[in-house]
Amino acid sequence: MLAAQRGDEAAFTEIVRRYQRAVYRVAYGLTRNASDADDLAQETFVRAYQAIGRFRAGEPLYPWLSRIAINQVYSLFRRRRRRPEAALEPLLEGGRQWAAPDDPEGEVADREHREHLHSAFSELSDEHQVVLVLRVVEGLSYDEIARTLAVPIGTVMSRLSRARAELKRCLRTRTGETS
Repeated sequence: MLAAQRGDEAAFTEIVRRYQRAVYRVAYGLTRNASDADDLAQETFVRAYQAIGRFRAGEPLYPWLSRIAINQVYSLFRRRRRRPEAALEPLLEGGRQWAAPDDPEGEVADREHREHLHSAFSELSDEHQVVLVLRVVEGLSYDEIARTLAVPIGTVMSRLSRARAELKRCLRTRTGETS
């Protein structure tokens, strides 16, 4: 990063190479659109290059890039006046059993569960969607999320707790479960 800040284009190219997939995953996780994610990832690195002088040496690079990507996603949504949709497949996989592939009834149940989860997730606030994507999809630690969002760790913990509770509540409402 120091070399890139001094104007070494090869150093910045290496930063892009190392972080392009991670930035793309954040953008895709919030937009659920490959074309938008490509554009947003590219714009993230353009913005990072323009702001490279403001990056504080010694700080982790990924949270800084993630924050730029999230801001780009929010700008896109403001322009389009639409809410983000997060990639939910990792949420589905983390905590439930998959039916056997030759079980048609199980496949229908899985599809219905995914549809309920997508709908419930879309009802969450933007800040809850972002914190879930960063934790569940990206696998970031509380500290990394706090740095990315520029909030205290306690705020991350409370947002995650509230997001999970709200997601459960929305799912229960959609599926009619009482427990």
